[in-house]
Amino acid sequence: MARLTAVLLLALTAGCATMPPPLPADVVPPLSANWTLQGRIGIQAGEQNLSGQIRWQHSMQADDVLLTSPLGQGVARIVRDAGGVVLEVPNQPTRRAPDAESLTREALGYTLPVAGLGWWMQARPDPDGIFEATRNGAGRLVQLKQHGWVIDYLQYAADGRPRKLTVTREGLEIRLVADSWEAE
Repeated sequence: MARLTAVLLLALTAGCATMPPPLPADVVPPLSANWTLQGRIGIQAGEQNLSGQIRWQHSMQADDVLLTSPLGQGVARIVRDAGGVVLEVPNQPTRRAPDAESLTREALGYTLPVAGLGWWMQARPDPDGIFEATRNGAGRLVQLKQHGWVIDYLQYAADGRPRKLTVTREGLEIRLVADSWEAE
């Protein structure tokens, strides 16, 4: 369970400092450097399943991701700032690393390319990597392949932001549902 929590939180923490290639304004909402997402999350890794709620505050300088159980109890918190990345899990020592990739390597034994998720949540590819995109007739992303991950966009909100998506890679599936999204 602790490994699933770590995978989940680390896959959600992304710091981005450059702008993506421009996309047509009528296809996606404007890029937001600062935003807060509240929603539901599920993760399946092999035989293990974890579900709960997520609150993610993102800015160019920092991320604060809180994962709670379906009943609202804190399961894990990850914070990224100029000093690095910190993972807090109840009843376990705090883990620190210079970046999310180092922390995933330490906590899980392998590295996840987590930098893209802050972009993917905004229906954009990470500008630091090659990607393959499939779009629907309206020009919205239906599927994005990048950094070895497959991101399927299952539903969009009225404002054009992704509402439901899955992120999969090598026996790991993360399901995200954005119940509320506030851009600053």
